Amino acid sequence: MTLKELVIKFDEIVKDFKDYGYSPKENNLFDYKMMLVIKPNETEVETFMKNFAKDIISFANGQGGIILIGFQENKITGEIHDKGLEEVDQELLKKLDLNLVSQKFKSILQIGISIDLQPFQIATRKFYSLLIQKSVDTLIPVKECKEYKIKKGDIYYRDSAKNEHANSSSSEFNRFLQLKANEKSKEFMEIWSNLLPEMVDINPREVLIVNPNQNKIYGFNGKDKKLAGSNVEIDKSKDGVFNIILNAISAGEIGKISDTEGKPIYKIVGEIKRGGDHMTISSLEKVVKEKTKYKFTNVQLKCVIHYLGWVNDANFKVEKPPKGTIQKGFDKYLWEEILDQHTKRSKIVFTQEAKHQIINIVEDKSKHQKIFGKELCIKE
Repeated sequence: MTLKELVIKFDEIVKDFKDYGYSPKENNLFDYKMMLVIKPNETEVETFMKNFAKDIISFANGQGGIILIGFQENKITGEIHDKGLEEVDQELLKKLDLNLVSQKFKSILQIGISIDLQPFQIATRKFYSLLIQKSVDTLIPVKECKEYKIKKGDIYYRDSAKNEHANSSSSEFNRFLQLKANEKSKEFMEIWSNLLPEMVDINPREVLIVNPNQNKIYGFNGKDKKLAGSNVEIDKSKDGVFNIILNAISAGEIGKISDTEGKPIYKIVGEIKRGGDHMTISSLEKVVKEKTKYKFTNVQLKCVIHYLGWVNDANFKVEKPPKGTIQKGFDKYLWEEILDQHTKRSKIVFTQEAKHQIINIVEDKSKHQKIFGKELCIKE
């Protein structure tokens, strides 16, 4: 949790305690400290670190946390008593410089920790709240600090209301890694659900992500309750199942969902980008001219495209063509490519297959009179 989220949670706890005398038991997010252990001639920073350093690292490696100082928990009944802090504890925390604390943590971890320390009051009793933000990185001490009960290389994290030592054993370390993996899975689901609200309608666990370039498929593993990836053989040949599905999608034959068909198993979100095999009309003209023995102009090229039935007008516009310019059923030869979603700028582009069809027509002298009104001249 972020500091902002922890402040909201803290406000809720204090309000519940004031209104109903209720507070949560110690858990992965909350901890209570009755008083500080203070030794003579120690600086405020040293006293603070001895009392809280390990707790702070543990909470930061978990979900973040809130430590309420001045409360006492009955370990048998679980009841929380708001006794309040002694004057000496209040004075020490009041004088504490959090910048110096931050520098201490950086020397131990080489990474900063975000914390906030604030006083608050219930009736006449005074307390402090210590908020610890969840760390994006796993915090691992790079130096030994026996005075803080911190060992170099040890990973501490908060679990079941205790500070656990993740790498104390293989099983404990695997458990810690599993918790971290689950966090990442949850973050992934939340990110995609926010980016594509349609996923919420489907349930992100039913979404499969296919990466044909690397022959991989990603989805939710129901058995292990986490996201997982797997290798899969994808037939990317022209007549392979992958291209058959893509062609069906682009032709509008699948992906249609109606209220009468029940809950969809799959839903297609976004658009299919066709790249690599298409060319502009100027490139098409150049390629065809290289392959045919006849001379022709750009206007005559458009006449051939119209003759083939691909467009509804021999004088069709290539840039931002009017709706209906491209005839249905010819998307294997040409389509309207959206170049800018914001301005809706678009142009008609052509496939490699279109090139062969046009060359065949231009090379057929018997069709010249019908298409062009005259025979084309042969190149010198």
